[in-house]
Order: sequence, then C-alpha cells, then structure tokens
Amino acid sequence: MDFFLIIFILLLLYVMILFTCQYLGFGSKIRGKNSNNCCPDCRNPLDRKQRIFKDKIITYLTVGMFDWRRYICKKCGWEGLRWEKKYKPSGK
Repeated sequence: MDFFLIIFILLLLYVMILFTCQYLGFGSKIRGKNSNNCCPDCRNPLDRKQRIFKDKIITYLTVGMFDWRRYICKKCGWEGLRWEKKYKPSGK
C-alpha cells in the first residue's frame, strides 16, 4: 500500500477514537448542586492549579477536545485532573 494512504488511515482512525471518547463522556465534569466542577471524592468545588508540561503536550495531541487542567480541593486535599478518582495529597 501507499505510505500516504497508511498515514491518512491512521490519522482518520485517531480522530474517530478521539470523537468516540468525547461522545462517551471521558473527561466530563462532575456536577453538584453547589458547583459545576466538583471534587470526585467529597463533591466540593475545585480550585484551579497550574498545569504541568505533560498536560500541555496532551492538550495539543488531543486537538484541544479534552480539558487537561489541574484542580485542587481545599477541603479534602485531592489534586489532579478532574476525572482522576485516585486521592493525591497536596503536600509533596
């Protein structure tokens, strides 16, 4: 097969996977009665935290379709991407 055809098929497949992930709700906000962006552990509002370089690269690779911002919960100490369920203490 032609090299350019293979590249085109792989790019098309990649874009279809991105749209499927977005349709299934990957990376969507957890909404609560007090806030539109809640902590996955305690359902309190989240505050923004500075992104790391890896998050910026992934944002470019996913064509900006997903929100790779970092958040922190002041009440329980959770920090990370808003769809990460794992507890990460804020003190390093």
